[in-house]
Amino acid sequence: MSDSKDQWMVGDLLDAMSGSHTPNYVTMVIQEVQSWLASAITEEYRVDTADAASDERNISADLEYLLSQIEWAAAYADILPSLKGAPKQEEAIIMSVGPIILDEGLRMLVDHVGLFARDVCRRVWMISDSWVIGDAIPYVPHLKALREQGVKTHFMLVTPWNYFEIPWNSVTEDAK
Repeated sequence: MSDSKDQWMVGDLLDAMSGSHTPNYVTMVIQEVQSWLASAITEEYRVDTADAASDERNISADLEYLLSQIEWAAAYADILPSLKGAPKQEEAIIMSVGPIILDEGLRMLVDHVGLFARDVCRRVWMISDSWVIGDAIPYVPHLKALREQGVKTHFMLVTPWNYFEIPWNSVTEDAK
């Protein structure tokens, strides 16, 4: 890691991109998200999810399809959002894709780890298709508080073509 907690070096990004610390189940979920995003571009599922009157894509139905495709990962981690309720495992995957904007995803993360799975969840993988610094900054104090409680958070930025981890844990670590 870089010496300063306020600076990220190219090496930090390359190390995060290598995925060497990413569990296989998280990588497989990311691959499902990539396929889902790619289908949005190719309109592979447009026939199934299009509103016949407006011929617009129904992103909420698409998200339900994606969540059904990753249900198997609930054996390894809490998956949010979930209609079934989370069983409070040591790991969680927070989905912030499609209609779930970054702010909502970060709120889900804080609520799940800080309230609903408090003292149980120790590692969170937030999977998102966007990164907006203005949406993330208000949550830095929350993430620092979770870090102080022993929770490690990972932010995985996903596109249809690639993914990488934004090394935001260096921002939430205290200066040494």
